[in-house]
Amino acid sequence: MRALLVLLLLPALGSAQRSPVGLTVDPAPEARPALRYELLPSSRDRVAGNAVLHYRNAYAARPSEEREPAKRVAEYEMVLRWEDAKIGELPTKDVAEYLKKYKAVFRELEYGARCKQCEWATAPTSGVEAVAAIVGGLPWQRELARWLSLRCKLELAEKRFDDALRTIQTGLQFGRHVTEGPSLIQMLVGNALVSIFLGRIDALMELPDAPNLYWALSTLPKPFIDLRPGLDGEDLLNESFLPGLAELRKGPVTPERAIELCFASMKAFQGVTESNGLSDFALRIALIARAEFTQAEARKEFIARGRNAKEIAAMPAVQVVFLNSFERYRDIADDYRKWFLLGGPEASAGIEKLGERVKKLKAEAKDDPITQVFLNVLAGTEKTYQSLARTERKIAQLRVLEAIRLHTALSTQLPKELADIKKVPVPNDPTTGRPFEYAITEGGFTLSPAGLKDVPSAATLKYEVTLRVKK
Repeated sequence: MRALLVLLLLPALGSAQRSPVGLTVDPAPEARPALRYELLPSSRDRVAGNAVLHYRNAYAARPSEEREPAKRVAEYEMVLRWEDAKIGELPTKDVAEYLKKYKAVFRELEYGARCKQCEWATAPTSGVEAVAAIVGGLPWQRELARWLSLRCKLELAEKRFDDALRTIQTGLQFGRHVTEGPSLIQMLVGNALVSIFLGRIDALMELPDAPNLYWALSTLPKPFIDLRPGLDGEDLLNESFLPGLAELRKGPVTPERAIELCFASMKAFQGVTESNGLSDFALRIALIARAEFTQAEARKEFIARGRNAKEIAAMPAVQVVFLNSFERYRDIADDYRKWFLLGGPEASAGIEKLGERVKKLKAEAKDDPITQVFLNVLAGTEKTYQSLARTERKIAQLRVLEAIRLHTALSTQLPKELADIKKVPVPNDPTTGRPFEYAITEGGFTLSPAGLKDVPSAATLKYEVTLRVKK
């Protein structure tokens, strides 16, 4: 279920921004002071407390209509129309009246976004029930972001820049907090929420006299999302589906006990990866048969890892093959982890090669139910990385756009190339390490990742910008 959910969420949550994006903008000098605007709450605004409690309170404070199915459907359709409307066509009076009911929701969201801690607790903290608890939180997190995003749109329509920026600040921190949950699912969902509010920065830039956010964007954390909580939680969550792992690792067990423990773990993993599960009888037979067929190779690999040869020789075939398959899985999971944490162009290349390795292993192990179960746990990992990389690229492109607006405000004309911008540093694409492609067009310019054919389509974003000429 977990790996399948990651794959299903990617197209729904990971493509909040379509390419190309058309913008019409003004030249704009840098803000004074430089950090007049900040896109995350500053340390002076942080307060003691657990953000999660306020986020749960925010959802609990939603108006009563949200709890009635008929009214909920009608209002949901209305909100969708407002989300699709252009800023200048938003019925501001109707939206303002509608949002009055969410005053308590927004208050709790703002409190949560400014808390010093964010501790996502699930009860229980392991197994299928833990996955269910994590998945159960996703709908209300998305709902909170939707209401907050609508408020931001209203503030932009009314040209209340300071209010809109505070809402963007709250939304970005809320998204970051969601990514700190103990799983890749929450990392992915939180990243999608972040993309919603980065999209609101696009909308803000289009408004006449919009402030320049170059330094606000440039001083964001790098990477914007802390990957460790999700990666650490994912490791713990995965091992929680192996109730017999600790016993199997201690030393040889009887063949009957090995089959019992390995079978229980495989059934648990099948349940959360949506594997094409065999019947219980067929799974047991496949487990025993595969172990007998591959035990010699598994024993050799295990000894090469430094395990005692006598101990390995005493283990039944199922035990040694299962543990060896788990160690292979851990090797790959650790390789994903190291590239995730490294980031940058080297990580992108490493993740791509690792994806090819996993694909090859899956093909080679098509008749190996043990290896297939472990490899299915990794489904969606590479695409999750691409989703996170897209956020880093988006922030970098926004920095470049603001650098161009700043340059044009000083020189009254567009730079012929990005290297002509001297006032502020112009970032490269963080995923490839190459400069973004910039080209002057009639009345504006385009900005896109270099070598679009080499970049996964899910991670591309091209801007087509018109420069507004003041009369």
